Amino acid sequence: MKNIGIILITIFALSCNNQTNHKPTEKVDIKYVSSNYKNETEGIIEFSRIVKDNSNLNLIEGEISFDENYNTLQKITNKRIVSESELDSIKSSLKIKGYRKSFDNIGKIIFVQMQPKNENDLQVLDLRHSIEEKIHEKLNSNGLGEWIAGDLGPGGANMLFEVTEWEKSIQLIMDILNQESLLDKSLIMKRLNTAEDDWNYEIIYPIDYNGVFNQM
Repeated sequence: MKNIGIILITIFALSCNNQTNHKPTEKVDIKYVSSNYKNETEGIIEFSRIVKDNSNLNLIEGEISFDENYNTLQKITNKRIVSESELDSIKSSLKIKGYRKSFDNIGKIIFVQMQPKNENDLQVLDLRHSIEEKIHEKLNSNGLGEWIAGDLGPGGANMLFEVTEWEKSIQLIMDILNQESLLDKSLIMKRLNTAEDDWNYEIIYPIDYNGVFNQM
C-alpha cells in the first residue's frame, strides 16, 4: 500500500508539472489598421500608422533614417490613443500633408530578427532553421509568400520573407513567434524601398520601437 501511495503521488506531481509546461499561449491581439509614408527630406522617411493593441487604437508617428554606422535609426515622435471617430480626420490630414499609403511597388519584404539570449551559434542556427521553415510553410500554404534568405549576424538570427499582403503576413508571423515564445525576443520590419536597389526598414514590432536596428 505504501508503494502504491508513492506511485500515485509521483503521477500527480508529474501531471501538475506537465500542465504547467503546456500552459496555452495567449493570442497576440495586435492589428495594423493603416500605414502612411512621406520622404520629402533626403535620407529620412516619415511614417504614421494606426495600430490596434488589445482594445486601444494607437496613432504612432516617427522618422526612419540611418545612424553614423549605417544602422537603421527609428525615432518615435508621437504616440497617443485615438478613437474610431478620429480616423477619418487623421486620414484627411495625412493626405493634405503629402503622406501616401503605399511606399513603392517594388515588392513586399518582411525582415524578422530573433535575438535569443544565452544560446550558442549552433543552437541559434538550429532555432532559425526551425522557425523560418514553420513561417515559410504557413505563408506558402495560405498563398501569402515564402522565405527568401536567412543568416546569423551581430544583430541576431535574420530571416527574410517575400509576401503578397502586409497585414495578413505580419499577423501570421507574430502568431508563430508567439507560439514559440520568441515574439518578445524578436524585431519585425517592413522593407521600404527608396529605389530599386536601395532601402531602409520600418520597425513595426514592437509597435513603438524607438532606437537602432542592426541589419546585419
